[in-house]
Amino acid sequence: MASTGPAATAPDAVVRVDDLRVSFPIMDADDVHAVKGLSFELPAGGALGIVGESGSGKSVTSLALMGLHRGSRARISGSVEVAGQDVNAASDKQLRAMRGNDIAMVFQDPMQSLHPQYTIGNQLVEAYRVHHPKAGRATARARAIESLERVGIPEPAKRINSYPHEFSGGMRQRVVIAMGLMCDPKVLLADEPTTALDVTVQAQVLDLLDELRRDLGMALILVSHDLAVVAGSVDEVVVMRHGEAVERGDVRRVLAEPEHAYTRALLDAVPRVEVSRAQRRAQDRADRVERDKAAGRITEPGEFAAFTPSGTTDGDTPLLRVRDLSQRFKVRGGLWGRSSDFWAVKGAGFDLHKGQTLGVVGESGSGKSTLSRMVMRLLEPTEGTVEFEGRDITHLSERALRPLRRDIQMVFQNPYSSLNPRVTVGDAIGTALRVQGERNRGEIRNQVCELLERVGLESGHYNRFPHAFSGGQRQRIAIARALILKPKLIICDEPVSALDVSTQDQVLRLLSELQDDFGLTYIFVAHDLAVVRQVSDRVAVMRKGEIVEMGDSDTVYENPQSDYTRSLLAAAPVLDADESRRLRAERVQGRAQEQATV
Repeated sequence: MASTGPAATAPDAVVRVDDLRVSFPIMDADDVHAVKGLSFELPAGGALGIVGESGSGKSVTSLALMGLHRGSRARISGSVEVAGQDVNAASDKQLRAMRGNDIAMVFQDPMQSLHPQYTIGNQLVEAYRVHHPKAGRATARARAIESLERVGIPEPAKRINSYPHEFSGGMRQRVVIAMGLMCDPKVLLADEPTTALDVTVQAQVLDLLDELRRDLGMALILVSHDLAVVAGSVDEVVVMRHGEAVERGDVRRVLAEPEHAYTRALLDAVPRVEVSRAQRRAQDRADRVERDKAAGRITEPGEFAAFTPSGTTDGDTPLLRVRDLSQRFKVRGGLWGRSSDFWAVKGAGFDLHKGQTLGVVGESGSGKSTLSRMVMRLLEPTEGTVEFEGRDITHLSERALRPLRRDIQMVFQNPYSSLNPRVTVGDAIGTALRVQGERNRGEIRNQVCELLERVGLESGHYNRFPHAFSGGQRQRIAIARALILKPKLIICDEPVSALDVSTQDQVLRLLSELQDDFGLTYIFVAHDLAVVRQVSDRVAVMRKGEIVEMGDSDTVYENPQSDYTRSLLAAAPVLDADESRRLRAERVQGRAQEQATV
């Protein structure tokens, strides 16, 4: 059994946590015990991964290391020591001095850490002068430029005057890392720093953190729900579940020979780029049959006939036909204040037959979401045509599109932002029926309750509000809302990117079952290549608005023709720690060669 008790005392440990317990009082209920007796140590220059599902206590532990529970109702016991300072016993003044100087934190969403109304430079300068009040503004500005250059921001002397919205997601995350490095902390705590990033930007950020740790001798704590993310970036890993460390040890040992069933379950849930759609569907079906047997239900022969590995082609008539589709936006800020044209999508085309799933993959800004919104007719294409069941819908009016909304539905990335927090989930799902003319309230309720149960929720959830559900449950609600009108095509725009791996696996299984049961056709948009392969019959790879490669899923993944596709596959995280480090070395060497030729 892996050791989960106190680690052996290391004289050079920069972080010591001993029997940490964090609980939150709840009115009319027992306390919530978020962390239960956690212990670990981290040496100077070392790297530790803390991994677990949402609600496992990872982020609560991170906040305790920063002393950020101070002033809340949280009850904390045990010892937390950072750079020789007892965090729990420190005064508020001592804590403020520690944050930035001894330990700095990089949060998941950089836009929550950056003020939209201040330039990047102003925010970096402020972070430095808080801890060095005697430093002049010129000194602080020079330090900020140096920090931006350190994290790979091009032309830092110019970009220091930019605002956060003028940076991409990956660049904003680099800025937040630069802010954390302004005072040369002994420990950098990165809490889910790559969750919302595409694979290439994720790889760049992880490579950067590894490089900074080695160059600066800084200790790194990397918090993530994905074991593949930490595989090549840490020396040791702590696996948390329900506030407890269920397994801890060398990352190679934990990944290769996990001793706890929960660790094995997390590893099984991680999507692997080498697993094909056929393999995934066969396993999902076998699991479903076993689940039905356990529940006393007999799976009828031919029950899964709605699905065939290559999709149902219905002769030569596709359900959806897209030809030369383009989208142009006007962008201000050109010469003399004139606007210029920006082509978000250029000349995209494909056929999609009933029962198939088309995966659309690419980096942020590649045009994936714009393409899906044109197909959905949330955007009117600038050029090209969209045909659905042989009918040209490219320029239909909103009135003419209303009946079509029954047949084409969308599941968005963030279910909470697409659900009205003041409307119960039952009403949110049933609204589509009312819009389409259904007036019988009892019939609406019956259909909604039946669908809630079908997506793995309960009919008793009808009158609950969105905040009462977890992220995975909210995504199930979003799927139910898309299904209520019995559509023929569902467009899934990054539907699992914000979910932890086990919840992600559950949602993917649900989508697979629904496709079997209802003969659904999907367009699945994502930046995660492993997920896309496991759900897609065909794959379209997009870059800068263009489809640079398209073909059968297995062919694209096993024999990619485009250099861009190969670069995406090389950036995908892997569970083998040594292989992950080898791929990192190749990326670093490749970037060095590129810089040498510039």
